[in-house]
Amino acid sequence: MSEVPVASNILGYKSRYPLLRPKRTRWIVLGILAACLVAYWVFFNSLVRGRDALLAGNYPEALRLLEPLAKRGNAHAQTLLGVMHDRGEGVQLNRAAAADYYRKAAEQGFALAQVNLGVLYTSGDGVLRDDKLAAEWFRKAALQGSPEAQNNLGHIYQNGIGVAQYQDLSVYWYRKAAEQSFGPAEASLGLFYLEGKGVPKDSKLAFEWLSKAAVQDVPTALTGVCYLYLTGEGVKHDDAAALTSCKKAAALGDPVGQRNLGIMYYTGRGVEQSYSQAAEWLKKASDSGDEPAKKALEEMAGAGIISGT
Repeated sequence: MSEVPVASNILGYKSRYPLLRPKRTRWIVLGILAACLVAYWVFFNSLVRGRDALLAGNYPEALRLLEPLAKRGNAHAQTLLGVMHDRGEGVQLNRAAAADYYRKAAEQGFALAQVNLGVLYTSGDGVLRDDKLAAEWFRKAALQGSPEAQNNLGHIYQNGIGVAQYQDLSVYWYRKAAEQSFGPAEASLGLFYLEGKGVPKDSKLAFEWLSKAAVQDVPTALTGVCYLYLTGEGVKHDDAAALTSCKKAAALGDPVGQRNLGIMYYTGRGVEQSYSQAAEWLKKASDSGDEPAKKALEEMAGAGIISGT
């Protein structure tokens, strides 16, 4: 029976086995590296094909490719499976299962999973609602540069959800996301400048940020741009441009945009006057809970312009 090698024998490995020359060692290492690269390519290829299958709506194929990767701990695959369970795509909608997949990926530092898990904690879907935990997950992702997480942090600091209400931090995180051209954050930052909330009131900066978000069809930004064109604040007064923005906002379901469009039709400002169109858009805004639109409808009915609703 051979003896167990002592440390001196192990340390003297190369000198005791002169046939194992550096050249041969290099080829062994290169062979191992090549095998690793092939394995990685197969692994990565499965992930890409699984993602593409999910995007194409081929859910059985997505599951076939992603589930083995997720079981092996791949955070990207776990997140994609979380999305499938979160949306009920190819599987029964199950937010608890989605949260489990998201958590596994989030604990590995995967930003998208951290954001999605935070969203579930804010809504209480699949997990017990916990605004503080939501804020923690958003913060982890925000520090990695996720604009979605940064925007969400801006929102929770603005409204004091799971954290102390802090306008300065709200502005800070909205700006971080806005500087990455994230539309909702650009809109929020623009509205802050418009209202002078957390920053000095500045209609020109408001128009600048709102215009950037409006190009991305963010409804609140379109409504803000409409307002600025109507009032001539921060930009030259332009009823035609206001009408274009209000129509887009209204079509996207923004209640304030619908109300403003209704008022434009009622007054004939920038458009041919039409009480029927005015009533139609005011009714849509009112049905969405917009109280000024509801009051305007009541006044129109009281004046006999439209029948009572």
